[in-house]
Amino acid sequence: MQKTKKLLQTQFFCFMKTTLSTLAIAFTLAAITPAAMAQTKTAPLSNPKYDATLLVRSAFRNLDKNYCTTSNFVSAYYKETITKDNKAISLNEAILDINKASYMNAKNDQVIIKNVRGSNPALGIDPLLVKLQGGPNTALKLDIMKYPFLGCDSDNLTEYYTFEYEAPVNIDNKLFYVVRFDQKYPADDALFRGKMYIEANSFAIGKVEFAMNVERRGDAYLNFIKDKPSHLRIAVKSANYTVGYKEYEGKWYYDYSRSDVKFAASSKKRSINSEYMVSSKMVITDFNCKGYVADKGSIMKSTDILAEKKVAGDDSLIWELYDELMLLALL
Repeated sequence: MQKTKKLLQTQFFCFMKTTLSTLAIAFTLAAITPAAMAQTKTAPLSNPKYDATLLVRSAFRNLDKNYCTTSNFVSAYYKETITKDNKAISLNEAILDINKASYMNAKNDQVIIKNVRGSNPALGIDPLLVKLQGGPNTALKLDIMKYPFLGCDSDNLTEYYTFEYEAPVNIDNKLFYVVRFDQKYPADDALFRGKMYIEANSFAIGKVEFAMNVERRGDAYLNFIKDKPSHLRIAVKSANYTVGYKEYEGKWYYDYSRSDVKFAASSKKRSINSEYMVSSKMVITDFNCKGYVADKGSIMKSTDILAEKKVAGDDSLIWELYDELMLLALL
């Protein structure tokens, strides 16, 4: 048992550092010179008589029935924003094609950038340069039905999490059970708390809202920061996430995701004392059931930084239309 626990912990740290770097957003900090889900309503539905843990297990066991078993080609709009003391210092957007891998294998999703534009007015001015690594790739890693569930394997949920029912709700004319979860042992490595919405008929997970338990953890920044100057102190204030799915012809598909990570940075050496928010959002804009073989040279890597990609300089109306679509999806 001890060996198994140690292995899981090792996988968790690797998971946070690499494959789920939106949850553990890989920031590069360098010192530089001078479908939407409709509004929820209370549902005329009673919770099951069995334990909430069994319902969650059933949702994962029905993965092959409820989620796509083949790869799919989708288009998406992605947006990332970095603010300092509530003022935007970086804004980058991208129109994407994505080869969404099957939910039944370990293949990663592939992101191809079709167009990109950005504005980084603080570059070379702010004493601290903040960059988000991975961009669209990290947004896709929030798909907890495709990637390991919030720091652990779905077969070992009860070792790390507790589950309790809340009142069922009606979302977009579908009835959902609501299950609240939190990590079982708060003194252990920081995991997550939140709510998952499980569709009452299919037991498909349609939406998950969650947060990393970073509060009052002085070492929480280790999960997020890839590189920083030694004199810089980092305190993570909050890390909130949402992922939503949409049903199409009897199957559920990744539809949108959002992450918001807030941290304070201070350094007496460089007179730095500010609060930063790193936000990223993605929404699927078009869907094709057929898979797509992408040119390897065009695939965005998990180590790439969108802000460093060539800016197209396209100020056409299409960006505003995509932004409106994203606002509707994330209501």
